[in-house]
Amino acid sequence: MVIDMKIWEDMNERVKLFIKLLIITLGVYLGFRLILPLILPFIIAYLLAWIIRPSTEFLYKKARIPRTIGGSISLIVLIFLIGSGLFYLGNLLIKQAVNFARNIPAYLNILAGKLDNICSNFDETLGLTTGSARAAMDDNILKVVDKVKTDVIPGMTARTLNFTVKIIGFIGILLIILISAVLIIKEAPGLRKKYENYSIYNDINKVTTRLADAGVAYLRAQLLIMVLVAVCCVTGLVVIGNDYALLLGILISILDALPIIGSGMILIPWSIIMLINGNIFAAAVLITVYLLCQIIREVAEPKLIGNRIGIKPLYTLISMYIGLKLFGVAGFILGPVGLIIIIAILKGINDKEARNKKLYALDKGVDLE
Repeated sequence: MVIDMKIWEDMNERVKLFIKLLIITLGVYLGFRLILPLILPFIIAYLLAWIIRPSTEFLYKKARIPRTIGGSISLIVLIFLIGSGLFYLGNLLIKQAVNFARNIPAYLNILAGKLDNICSNFDETLGLTTGSARAAMDDNILKVVDKVKTDVIPGMTARTLNFTVKIIGFIGILLIILISAVLIIKEAPGLRKKYENYSIYNDINKVTTRLADAGVAYLRAQLLIMVLVAVCCVTGLVVIGNDYALLLGILISILDALPIIGSGMILIPWSIIMLINGNIFAAAVLITVYLLCQIIREVAEPKLIGNRIGIKPLYTLISMYIGLKLFGVAGFILGPVGLIIIIAILKGINDKEARNKKLYALDKGVDLE
């Protein structure tokens, strides 16, 4: 009978745990779907405030500069540093892009010659009249061009006004984020003192602190992986003497970070083309770069992200996949973040219930052991 009661209590606890998990998961999903778009600018503002907080506090304590002014100065310096880095990198990329655009006619001529050879071989293999394959290809190309002229270009023209409105809206949101970051820096100490004695504040603070630490670790890990992939790609392209190594290396690293697409979208077809052209060395280098990119991401991503956010690599990958299915590309980040929130809330609830049981037992003089 005692054993039956024990089994019944265990089952009851598991059912309660499942119900809690279901409710928390549903709440996180609805929060991401309905609430996150409304508060996202202020989350970004909070992250900016967190970044500039040390310099702002330093200016406030050492030079007695008000937090509003100190935060504004720190924010301007941060934007200047990021902007300078992006400008320098963008300048290099633009130079390579312009150089590539100038050489497009030569590349098109080379491509036309390759197509002629392929079509001629195709005609000979199938016993067709000379020029049949090329005529069919030209006909399909003309259809694609006509399709672009009739559908795509008018659509792009019609979307120009909409795009302009979105740009203006984006600038407005950016201003809101910057102003909010400065106000958060100013108000944060007072708000903390005002609400830190409330139990709900402490509960929320535990979740947000864990989420912030894990989020920073996640973004740092992704950035590190992208840098490693970019370095690998740029090095490989330099080895084969590519004139656009930096431009293509960064592009491939960005594609590699996107789910499903990956670096193979460029590197695999490129290596096949090099192999067909008889450039075995370039093909071998490109395949090697692709394999190294896969090794870097498959090995480093679960280990870095899983270890730093306190979740096993398998669960991290599962959360990425589920997030991708639910929220698209954004789910690549929202999946692990949602898992962190669920674990943090569940752990907080369980800890609070355990505390309450212990206090109740002490009050009644019951030995829980």
